[in-house]
Amino acid sequence: MKKRLERLAAMTPRELAYRVRDRLLTEWERFGAGHRYVCAPAGFLHTGASRFYRSVGEACPEPEWIERAVADADTICRHEVEILGYGTVQLGREIDWHRDPVTGAVWERRFRADFDLVHDPAGRDSKIIHELNRHQHLPKLAKAYLWTGDERYATEAVGQLLRWTAQNPPGVGVNWESSLEIAIRSISWMWTLFPLRGSKSLSDAAAALIGDSLFTQLEHIRRHTSLYTSPNTHLIGEAAALFLAGVVFNRREWLEPGAALLAREAERQVLPDGVHAELSAYYHCYTVDFYLQALTLAEQNRVQFPELVWRRVSGMLEFLMHVTRPDGTLASLGDDDGGRAFAIVCNHYRQFSDALGIGAVLFGRGDFKQQSGGFAEEMFWLMGAGSRHIYNDVPAHAPAETERLFANAGYYIRRSGWGPRDSHLIFDGGDLGMLSGGHAHADALAIQLFENGREVLLDPGTFVYNGDPESREYFRSTRAHNTVVIDGRNQAQPSDTFRWNGKFQCRINGPAAAEHDIYPGVTHRRSVEQPCPGSWTVTDEFLGTGEHTFEIYFHFPEDANLAFEVDAPLLVTTELTEGWASHRYGERVPCTTLRAAMTGAAPLTVRTSVHLGKAREEDAICAQFAGS
Repeated sequence: MKKRLERLAAMTPRELAYRVRDRLLTEWERFGAGHRYVCAPAGFLHTGASRFYRSVGEACPEPEWIERAVADADTICRHEVEILGYGTVQLGREIDWHRDPVTGAVWERRFRADFDLVHDPAGRDSKIIHELNRHQHLPKLAKAYLWTGDERYATEAVGQLLRWTAQNPPGVGVNWESSLEIAIRSISWMWTLFPLRGSKSLSDAAAALIGDSLFTQLEHIRRHTSLYTSPNTHLIGEAAALFLAGVVFNRREWLEPGAALLAREAERQVLPDGVHAELSAYYHCYTVDFYLQALTLAEQNRVQFPELVWRRVSGMLEFLMHVTRPDGTLASLGDDDGGRAFAIVCNHYRQFSDALGIGAVLFGRGDFKQQSGGFAEEMFWLMGAGSRHIYNDVPAHAPAETERLFANAGYYIRRSGWGPRDSHLIFDGGDLGMLSGGHAHADALAIQLFENGREVLLDPGTFVYNGDPESREYFRSTRAHNTVVIDGRNQAQPSDTFRWNGKFQCRINGPAAAEHDIYPGVTHRRSVEQPCPGSWTVTDEFLGTGEHTFEIYFHFPEDANLAFEVDAPLLVTTELTEGWASHRYGERVPCTTLRAAMTGAAPLTVRTSVHLGKAREEDAICAQFAGS
């Protein structure tokens, strides 16, 4: 109660008015007065087709894309879909859109506002049911129909949409709980319906039923935009859906607030150095993805965005280019949601090079093109076949910098070159990010290393948000990262699944050097150097007074071939234990953790050398420890 009163006292009059209005509107909807469908106008697909992405009216330029589309569609027709890191799951002959396909748990069909997903009494993880109901598999059926003319794919897509509308009347069930999830689903429906336009399965009657549900969902987003409840990537995704639908269906009541929010949030949520303010690499990609969808459609329809939006998106692509590792995979920073905003081809961000390809076309950037890996199918869908000629005309060149300090975010990234076997260092001198730090981890001064085409020192990832509080706490804890725990405490104490008690700040001292005063009585100062290829030296200085316990953690793959040397003026106790890493939401794999612990008085300096060996046949780990 005390916290609620404090929260109310901190609200601005505008926020308080918004929340009161939203609560009254919600209760109005609860009792049925607001539970009405918004009717889509007759012929809404026909009138919107000329404003939707032009690629839907163009032939497929690559035979292998058709082969992949058919293979994906055949799998979906068997009611098999991939869900996050859980792999391919069976949906059953008759799909229940309220059934979790991983655990089998069924979500109640009650009023949307009566769910508390973070504190679900049954311990379920709403991420799974939400991922299924994003319907990002349906556009794959639609594009297979578009490219092959096989009515079987259209029949399956329309059948799933009709079954969903029958099971999900407005406001009832978990699938109406989140405006962001509704937004992503609405985008998926548009990418499904327009390619199916003209198919026998999408009759006028079926289109009307599906259109009414689509327009009702979009109107729900407009009414319940996350202006104050989740003013982060949720808000950007909702704004993107409103903008896209507003352009395509010529609805000013969606287009104008969507465009205004996208312009406002580009300045509010994206730091001047181009990093999304939540300080999560995955949510950074979500933001880029939503903006690229909006900008490409805006360009096609001659809708203008402020210059600041274009600058912020360009800066975000620069960060993406630097944070992407030499093998093209995305490094992990903060939370990993496991999904993707635009999933017509790939449904995750383990690789997001297609965004750089789109950036090469939009901004004429040869460095983006160099790192994009070629013209991707996603580029065709968002920009049309003609964009290939623009892409080909951009002269590719390696990025000018091999190191970059993103000072606003606190990240320093350095690589030995831009080849696939070059080394890649990420030094995290950032804090917990915007708002309550909901998607950041307690990982101040952590490092990640990638060299010779593989991870050397790894970030743990996320694993899950809900349903397993112990795992949630571990994966975002200080000891799960390559940094130092002092006196056995986290750098920040978790308050809830997406909240911390208090915040901390770090100070950047230069390239690969930063410090913080998180722990009482101690300033932790860390720097990283590379004295020669294959070797790295991490220097930890603990300034202050009093006796403390210092635990230095390093996490690496089980089959890594590393040697560690810990040099300290105290007795050092070392141990190798089994840890965990997650490369995608819902998945975890074992890793190896080195813990080097010592107790003594500050000030204290500890140097740890990390040496990369050549891979051996037995793939054993060689760990050497020296303490004095």
